[in-house]
Amino acid sequence: MLKAVLFDLDNTLILFHEEEFFKTYSQKLYLSFTDILTPQDFFTKLMYSTQKMIENNGDLSNADRFIEHFAEGMNTPSKKLWERFEKFYHTEFEEFQYLMQPIDKTRDVILNIKKKGLKTVIATNPMFPTHVQHIRLGWAGLKNISFDLITSAENFNYCKPNLDYYLEICSQINEKPEDCLMVGNDPYNDIIASKTGMKTYLTTDAEHLSFELSRKLAMKMNQQTPESNFEGKLSGIIEVIEQLV
Repeated sequence: MLKAVLFDLDNTLILFHEEEFFKTYSQKLYLSFTDILTPQDFFTKLMYSTQKMIENNGDLSNADRFIEHFAEGMNTPSKKLWERFEKFYHTEFEEFQYLMQPIDKTRDVILNIKKKGLKTVIATNPMFPTHVQHIRLGWAGLKNISFDLITSAENFNYCKPNLDYYLEICSQINEKPEDCLMVGNDPYNDIIASKTGMKTYLTTDAEHLSFELSRKLAMKMNQQTPESNFEGKLSGIIEVIEQLV
């Protein structure tokens, strides 16, 4: 019996070109580190630390794993480095909204599901702090909606496509995988959840957009991608849920 619906965020609840966003984001972020890193060293560290976060084995939070590797070989303490990231996220991250395109009726879909008494989870890859996840939800038109769980860098110890990420969600919301439906646009990062016993819905709203960056990172985990149970536009998820409840 369906008890919880998990939603990816990027190119599932909001649309954007991943590589364009990352290029703009990382170039702006570098301005917070110009006094201690060259551009090449910064971008190398950013990608290396992100990959190490994706490979996190559960011993540390994703945030701690990221900054642990970012700080390698530097004289600046990791706490001070993380404060630079935090300042950037709190003062400048919101300006990237212009790169985002909302999906029509996203808010209605979420509210409809909540009315059915189902738990709702924002199962976005937990590589950003909680504050940033809330900003991004606002871009999707989901501001002031309460979710049972929003995965973030501070409260999760695994990333997609690691199956332990999905099991960690189940543990935190106290539901079995077979009672959950994962909704997302990416076979490598989202539909992989079916290997835990979850049902999956592959959204097609972002078919015209590139998400090769996240796919390349995920493919390094050598996970085979299964077929989704369902497929269609985000708006079509309500009809599927009617079949499962």
